Amino acid sequence: MTHTRSKHSRLMIAVLSDESSAFQAYRLLQRHGISPEHLALVGKGYSSPDSVGLFNPTRTTWRYTKRGMLWLGLLCTMLGIILHLIFRLQLPNLDWNQTLLTIASTSGTIGIIVGAAIGTVYGWFFKSSLSISCRSCLDRGQYLLMLEGSETLTRRGREILDSYLVKPD
Repeated sequence: MTHTRSKHSRLMIAVLSDESSAFQAYRLLQRHGISPEHLALVGKGYSSPDSVGLFNPTRTTWRYTKRGMLWLGLLCTMLGIILHLIFRLQLPNLDWNQTLLTIASTSGTIGIIVGAAIGTVYGWFFKSSLSISCRSCLDRGQYLLMLEGSETLTRRGREILDSYLVKPD
């Protein structure tokens, strides 16, 4: 199973309590004709979370934080320069060049701070939420059985596993 999914690919994740039940569920799906290339077993002794696309949430969040800082910082710096040029803003006791530098650096700094906040929230809550959930299951010693493929394939896998897994009352 690759860690880059196509646009039309679906992902099903089953959380299993121990290694033996995880391996039995994996074998059950294989016996029902689901190819191993669509399956991944994640946990101690099997695939790592990084190898199946469940990247470290801190690293993912930091990547989006840096992007937000860069793009919003640049955008706000340019906006500050444009506003200074259009409205001929002037700060007391500063000449034209000093005013331009002050407005550009201040608006850029504000953009960097706002970009960091937006990037952090986006990275943590929207891009890392699945990874956080799955990694917390792995930290508790559980195993993940991942099935990737078409909607029909994932639905079929879910039906097979629903008959296998015991649901709590």
